[in-house]
Amino acid sequence: MQSANRAYQEGRESDAEQLYKSSCERVVPLLTEWKDPEAAIAMLSVSYQNLADLYFRQGRYDDALVAYAGLLRQLTDLSQSGDRDAELARFAEGALHKAGSELSQEVRMRQLALPEDNPDLAPIRSLIS
Repeated sequence: MQSANRAYQEGRESDAEQLYKSSCERVVPLLTEWKDPEAAIAMLSVSYQNLADLYFRQGRYDDALVAYAGLLRQLTDLSQSGDRDAELARFAEGALHKAGSELSQEVRMRQLALPEDNPDLAPIRSLIS
């Protein structure tokens, strides 16, 4: 994550994008391995949100929304896994509400239209409708 942030700060957006994507992919399988579930959920959220933020800044709104949809999908799955890891599920549920509120605000502020033909955006549509 640090190298992705550094690449972004140095203006190497293509490198930052690849590193953020890698972070999103790598954090998911490790979530249940972390000793601190709150830190695990924070890393998941920040990975996806940084990728979405990069896309928003580039004017790639559909890509940003798909990144957010990926985060919402992961958090929804984790929040429903209470029988396996109640603490992780609790933090995921809190992060889900926060990410949903932030995304809803972003969509309204930018007056974005959500393409109906993109099934990846269904979780977002249900949040902001």
